[in-house]
Amino acid sequence: MGYMENIRRFKMKRTIRGIYLGTAIATGLIVFSGCSNSTESNEATGKAVIITKAEFDKIQNGMTSKQVFEIIGGKGEVMSEAGEKDKPGYTILYTYNGKGSTGANANFTFQDDKLMAKAQFGLK
Repeated sequence: MGYMENIRRFKMKRTIRGIYLGTAIATGLIVFSGCSNSTESNEATGKAVIITKAEFDKIQNGMTSKQVFEIIGGKGEVMSEAGEKDKPGYTILYTYNGKGSTGANANFTFQDDKLMAKAQFGLK
């Protein structure tokens, strides 16, 4: 094995280590970006917005997002958006942590600022 062969092997090992390290860092960032103890806050008060079953039951299809936010006390976390804001067909899905059993939550889907669908799990 010659000197140049050793240099090529060293460079190859260094490149492979760099790829492994980069992949490990990227994987860690992806995995841990979803881990958070924070909850969505109401911008006005800084308090967490938690929905109850009574609030959920007051909300009806056809309501505007403003009407829904007033009942709950703030905006939830945006989970999904489709289309361009203020354009026909714009759709947005909000989720809220809920009061109730472990993992209680509620989701609201708005299209053109009208509530099209709502769902909940474990609210009390």
